[in-house]
Amino acid sequence: MHNQGYTLIEVLVSATLLAIIVLGTAQYFTLSRWEIEKGIRSQLAWANMASRMEKAIDLGYGSLQDSLTETSFPVMLSGVQGYRTTIVTSIDDSLDGLAPVDTVLPDYTDVTVIFAWFTPDNIIDSLTCRFSAERSWSY
Repeated sequence: MHNQGYTLIEVLVSATLLAIIVLGTAQYFTLSRWEIEKGIRSQLAWANMASRMEKAIDLGYGSLQDSLTETSFPVMLSGVQGYRTTIVTSIDDSLDGLAPVDTVLPDYTDVTVIFAWFTPDNIIDSLTCRFSAERSWSY
């Protein structure tokens, strides 16, 4: 008599291989979705930071220090909670060639916008611009 079918070992080996393939594929799709969502959040953060820099440009050099600083300001973007921090730092550059006759302090003002998702310490993106009274602003 001739037996047809598979042995128990063959079934177990094929089930193990199938499980490895299915789990690997599921993990790939999970990681892909996470990266896509991370990219979308990054685009939203950059758009929000850019609008903050536009406000800095509208305020002008003289008003930056007093009007722009904020810490962990809550922002809701596409239903996800984010936190924006704006840091304004005055810089006196003694190496700019104007040091002996440099009477206006500071020479520059750095504006840094930091964006965090979900919690204030989960910082994802930041954008820094340098402003000066003479040269306007630059990235």
